[in-house]
Amino acid sequence: MLQTKQWAFTAVAISLTVGCATNTKTEADAATQAALAAQTAQAAQSQKALDELNQQIKSQSDTLNAALAKAVPDHGAAQRLEAAREAEKRQMVETNIGKAPEWFLRDETGADAIYVTATEGSVDMQLSIDMAMLSAKRLLTNSLGEVISSRMTEFASQTTSGDDLILNKEIERVTKSMIAEVMLSGYTRDRIQVIPNGKEYQTYVRLRYPTDELKKVLAKEVKKNAIMAAKVRKTKAFEELEKEIEAAREQKAANQANNSESK
Repeated sequence: MLQTKQWAFTAVAISLTVGCATNTKTEADAATQAALAAQTAQAAQSQKALDELNQQIKSQSDTLNAALAKAVPDHGAAQRLEAAREAEKRQMVETNIGKAPEWFLRDETGADAIYVTATEGSVDMQLSIDMAMLSAKRLLTNSLGEVISSRMTEFASQTTSGDDLILNKEIERVTKSMIAEVMLSGYTRDRIQVIPNGKEYQTYVRLRYPTDELKKVLAKEVKKNAIMAAKVRKTKAFEELEKEIEAAREQKAANQANNSESK
């Protein structure tokens, strides 16, 4: 009987021990799971913070690269732009040549007259005409100056003393005054044409100056100048000039007579 009770107590003790052990294991598992969950949450939070930091770094890097791209000149783009401008200029030149009147490209300067041509463009038609006329007058001044200077040099070379400083200075002065005088009158606008050129007006002009008028002015200047008249009028070159003037006068009279008869 006593032995039976001992066995019962032993069974109860074993049962209590097993129950306590089971409860302890359950609590340990719960604590472990809680710790793992906390670690997982912390890892997720750390990863989120890291992702946000990487995104900020990428955004700042993109902004910096964009700023550098603007700050550093693109030499390739500049070269392409320059090449495009050159191509546009060549195209404009080809277009202007194609549109230019036939008389503009033809040089008709000869014994009877000096011709010069000029062209200018502007968005204002009258301004394009004025600019073209101004350019043509400048070219005509240069051409007349060369002719007058050549004649005067020829006169000086045929005087008794080619190194006459007084005469040379007087020739230089008269040459300059003559150029200004002949440009005041005598030339005519022989041709003019205005054509559209994109958004601009392109004006082509041609001026004409008769050589016989130039010779008359030249002879008159020599005769009225005391220093030149005393030396230049005796030269063969001046005699030839007067003959040319007389021949031109006779030719003009003959042409007028023929025109009268034809009417």
